[in-house]
Amino acid sequence: MHRTKIKLLLMVLILLPLAIMGTEKTVIDLKVPLAETAELAPAQAGATVYLMQSDWASVSELKEDVAVWLTDYDRKKNLIGQQVVSLTLEVREPSGIRIGNLLDKKDITVRYWNKKPDTTRFKQQILNDLDDLSQDLQIEAYFLGVKIESVLHSILK
Repeated sequence: MHRTKIKLLLMVLILLPLAIMGTEKTVIDLKVPLAETAELAPAQAGATVYLMQSDWASVSELKEDVAVWLTDYDRKKNLIGQQVVSLTLEVREPSGIRIGNLLDKKDITVRYWNKKPDTTRFKQQILNDLDDLSQDLQIEAYFLGVKIESVLHSILK
């Protein structure tokens, strides 16, 4: 009986670290250039909310695995009245003061109708997490967050 308990304990001690390592999340430091901080606030907020709720990533400025820079923000309406928002996403090596080496770069564009959110279509918890933004910026953050999380997942996983 005593040997069985020891064997069971040894198996747990061997398998537990493997299980923990398998569920480790990628730590992302989301960054924006100082000159574009206000324009990119919805993108940064949406991406942060989506990444923090994902099962594969977390957001932190400490001990990051990668730095993700959001740049070149542009917002306009297209001919049919949709809001069109584009930006550049750069995945870089982590670095202290300087900008790390470029690992990958993607241009991101989202198109959407800027109308009152339909809570059956939008995840209400996401909108609740973005309640510091105006309604228009909540919608923008929602769509950008979905897209940024998806693009990063395809790059980093």
